[in-house]
Amino acid sequence: MLKLVFLFLINFSIGIELALFLYLIDRKVSVRQFLFLLLLKPLFNFICNLTRWGILPYFSEEIFYFSLSFLLLRKSTLSSEIKLFYSIFFLTITNLSLRMIAFFLYPLFNIGNDFFKRDIVFSNMSMIIPTLLSFLLIGFFKQSFKFLKNQRPNTKSQRTIKTTNFLLIIYFIIQHSLVYVEEFTHSSTLDLRKFIVIIYTILFFLMLIFLDRTTRDIMQEELNLQNNIRLKNLDTYNHKIEELYQTVRGFRHNYRNLLTTLKLGIDQEDMTIVKDIYTSILETSDKRLETKQFDLTQLINIQDNTLKSLLSAKFLQADDQNIDISLEIPSPITLEGMTILDFITVISILIDNAMEATVKAKKTKIMIAYIKQDKYQRFIIKNSTKEESISITKIFQKGFSSKGTDRGIGLASIREILEYYPNVSLNTRSVAYEFTQDLIIRQKT
Repeated sequence: MLKLVFLFLINFSIGIELALFLYLIDRKVSVRQFLFLLLLKPLFNFICNLTRWGILPYFSEEIFYFSLSFLLLRKSTLSSEIKLFYSIFFLTITNLSLRMIAFFLYPLFNIGNDFFKRDIVFSNMSMIIPTLLSFLLIGFFKQSFKFLKNQRPNTKSQRTIKTTNFLLIIYFIIQHSLVYVEEFTHSSTLDLRKFIVIIYTILFFLMLIFLDRTTRDIMQEELNLQNNIRLKNLDTYNHKIEELYQTVRGFRHNYRNLLTTLKLGIDQEDMTIVKDIYTSILETSDKRLETKQFDLTQLINIQDNTLKSLLSAKFLQADDQNIDISLEIPSPITLEGMTILDFITVISILIDNAMEATVKAKKTKIMIAYIKQDKYQRFIIKNSTKEESISITKIFQKGFSSKGTDRGIGLASIREILEYYPNVSLNTRSVAYEFTQDLIIRQKT
């Protein structure tokens, strides 16, 4: 019976630990995969303990979670620094929590290191409390961790991550080295290890606060930048609408005079007057009203101003590049099923890629449609291409692009974003010199 309790506590402790790690890296795995990891972890530790490679077995936890982090995030666009940070942060928070409790809390109840070695059941139960505390701390800073995923390698937050990784790796090297020295020289290093735990606990929380503040500052800067861009785009959009209004107003101003002249021609049965008016005025006015700029009026059907300003800016940008662009937004529509920030990021990348590709084609043409059908929305971007057909098997891989080396990060970022939306799919096809991206957003049930 005691053995069953012991096995249950071991697996329960490892299970909570793995769940915490998966929660931190924001990865979902199947039940089968989770059970596999549950068996793999103790097996890996057992194999490491059998080796005779000096101090290496002391780093079995670090090696396991470093490897797991890079394995589970191998298809993501995250930098190596972020992948390393996830594992080292997880290990540090659980290690410091455990050591703070073992070094300073348990002695208050006369629970010493010898008791841990004798009572294996209690030893495994004691691992659960630091893990649960780690859940609370990670949940508190989760928003900052999520924000780090979308940062470029040279940003301030990424440089902070590199420094954090270095300092925390030093912590584990020192701690394991001291334990190794103590076991093989039989000289106590407990006081020194306690001192290091206190110093690093303070340093760890200071780094967390600094990292959180840094990410929040960057988020605010980006928000301010987006607001400035949105206001600028709205100003451009309003200016264009004013120009269109003046065009229509001018046509309306001449409308009565045109009717009077037409009536005169009809009364006199003079078809020459009627033909002259139609050829010189009405036909020209009709062409002016059919220009692509009047497609902008369809943006009135979009309820979100940020999305409206983005599409108007992209439309005018394409028009400046002499790209034949058309908009189709037939009815009022409000974004559902995605956050506006992620949706704008995705469609910005798709539209930019479409403009880059179509300028190389014989006929520069882009069609954008945003429509609502039953319980889902579709955002369709179709552009002409230089090639008759483009292979779509590799275009979403990081670094791959038909436009050159290291130009495929955008589409890889889209894949990374859509992993958080099981209700969203992106259908891609390329045929007959046309490349189409069909973003389908299903309503969440």
